[in-house]
Amino acid sequence: MSIGASIFVAVKPIIKICLSVSAGIFFSKKNVLDIHTSKKVSSMLINYFFPCIIFSKVVVAFDSGTMRTVGFCVLAAIIYMGSGTIFAIILRIFAPVPKFWRGGSAVASIFSNSGDIPMAYVMTITASKPFKDGDETQGIAYVSVIMSVYVAFMFAGGCVQLIENDFKNPPQQDLENTVGEKQKAGSKAKKFKSVLNIKRSKKGSTLSTGTSEMDAEKSPKPADYDDSEFGATRLAVGLANPVLARTSALIPMATSNTIDSHNSLRPIESAGVRSIRQRLNARREDDAQTVDLNDDEDDDGDALDPVVSAVTAEINIEKHNVVLARFIIFLRNLYQPPTASLIVSIVVAVIDPVKALFVQTDYDMPSAPDGQPPLDFVMDFAEFIGNACVPFGLLLLGGMIGRLSIKSLPKGFWKYLVALILLKLVVTPIIAIAFTQGFRKSGIIDDDNLVLAFVFIMSSGVPSSTSQVYLTTFFAPEDMEHIPQMDCLAACLISQYIVLVLTLAILVTYTLQIIL
Repeated sequence: MSIGASIFVAVKPIIKICLSVSAGIFFSKKNVLDIHTSKKVSSMLINYFFPCIIFSKVVVAFDSGTMRTVGFCVLAAIIYMGSGTIFAIILRIFAPVPKFWRGGSAVASIFSNSGDIPMAYVMTITASKPFKDGDETQGIAYVSVIMSVYVAFMFAGGCVQLIENDFKNPPQQDLENTVGEKQKAGSKAKKFKSVLNIKRSKKGSTLSTGTSEMDAEKSPKPADYDDSEFGATRLAVGLANPVLARTSALIPMATSNTIDSHNSLRPIESAGVRSIRQRLNARREDDAQTVDLNDDEDDDGDALDPVVSAVTAEINIEKHNVVLARFIIFLRNLYQPPTASLIVSIVVAVIDPVKALFVQTDYDMPSAPDGQPPLDFVMDFAEFIGNACVPFGLLLLGGMIGRLSIKSLPKGFWKYLVALILLKLVVTPIIAIAFTQGFRKSGIIDDDNLVLAFVFIMSSGVPSSTSQVYLTTFFAPEDMEHIPQMDCLAACLISQYIVLVLTLAILVTYTLQIIL
């Protein structure tokens, strides 16, 4: 393929991505794709569209003889996160990272938007040479595995708490941006589902996903603490971003009790827990002035949020075994629709008789009256619904970018932005090219598996995860009139997406011309 042809093939998907994102920006400016609408569309995306595209692609792409590629995808994601962790340390030492955004800067460096953009590229570019028929299905399956690893480390690994820590004990300059009284919520606050809760006691630790009636009776509460609304500091977050977000998951909150100067027991609240209480209080104030709403009958669609609490249990653990809490959180992530879809898809793919029920294989399976496998209609349905995943994801991405705004930035912050762009969009792809070529030359990756090499390299040259926007908004206290952490994050995302148009075209052109 000539250089001109490679450039044309590399730029064509960018045009599609930019047009889709621009449409999202336009609708957000017209207030059609507002936060409320985006939340609902994202719930459908994560719970419905995305599981369908995973099932339709993974079942076809993998079998018992190609499962080692799943391990390669997991390894690739770990390498990228590992390099991002090193970058975060370097930026923390040498770049002007503000104290109030140290956790957020680490997350921005470690995690990437590994979903929408790679999928959009795979769906477009695999239609041209040097790719062949079937590469699109395999490519999307590889992207799904990489993205699932990112989500597992973000939530089950507890990295999301880095964002929460930015709102604990804010520096003096941040306090000037707060207001004395809580802002009233403009809409009904979410009715939160009970999730895993970690409590400390003298005898050790208690790991629970629910609070028994006995505990509720024994535990004294302050006057303004409404147990019917809030429970024992339980937290569930519904992510609206399909990228990383796509695999939204549970966030644990560690709480403890302490005796204050009035000799009364009061819960020590994290930033996220404080935000929940404030929003619930605001909702009660609004409801008292308007109408009496029945939460059981009108939950505003919360039952379809990406994060649901499916299991409640209470497990006593010793203090030195708190690591068990992380393992329980990891297991609970398996209940989420995208993760569950990936697991089911892999199981179906590796069992030949089961796979033959859905797709044509060498296994001897009686056909349906139309000559297709007996459950071919399931695959047809999953593919039909899954095809809407990428367009909706790019539309929501544009809507998110359109709502971002920058009011003020710390002095010299531009130096951090330049360094982050270079590390994520230039250095990381170089690392990806190096290890991909090393695997191909050593025979670990087959030379003819071009789409696997392309996905590895493509997934390395994307911006920070946009799901961080929703997490930052969630953990910010309700009484913050201005969120400086959001200013820093908005500057990072906007600058990366502007530069991405150039760096991605160069990366794909180089990959097609030299690597493949």
